[in-house]
Amino acid sequence: MCKPKGLDLQKVVFCTAVPQFNEGKRDRHNTFNTALTAHGVTILKGHHVFDETAQKHSEKQSDINVALSLILDGIDDIYDWAFLVSADSDQAATARVFSERLPNKKLVGVAPPNRRVPDKASPYFAASFVLSRDQIEEAIMPAFVPTKSGALLRRPNDYAPPAGWMHPDDRPKKKRA
Repeated sequence: MCKPKGLDLQKVVFCTAVPQFNEGKRDRHNTFNTALTAHGVTILKGHHVFDETAQKHSEKQSDINVALSLILDGIDDIYDWAFLVSADSDQAATARVFSERLPNKKLVGVAPPNRRVPDKASPYFAASFVLSRDQIEEAIMPAFVPTKSGALLRRPNDYAPPAGWMHPDDRPKKKRA
């Protein structure tokens, strides 16, 4: 996301909650978080609560962790441009506060594939776009990820790309006319 704008990546923050209520999901999530941390990503963890009425678990604190990280890192002058990857309309308040309190910073709204940048947040973005399939595929976790200790971490099988998939860098180059 930084390359097209000629920006140097300063920090990546991933706000999440590990699903403690499901052993398989918990273990995959922890493996993923370990791989991210090994590559310098800051993980901010929330938690889950069980909603008796809906009979499901809900993630808590992720939205506020996104907002606080974005605003505090801006105040600490970590970045000039920030990329907010979310299709959650709750982040409109974050974008509004960002534009009011950090007028010399730029915020870019980024939506996951097949989603949209929230309409209510759009007025506060310097730019916005939807991640493409190619951008997602360029970032697929490799089969083995070196950790900070040097050990190799195996990607969970559930996170593997489909059979026959080839990383974009390894695909045959198309001939130009």
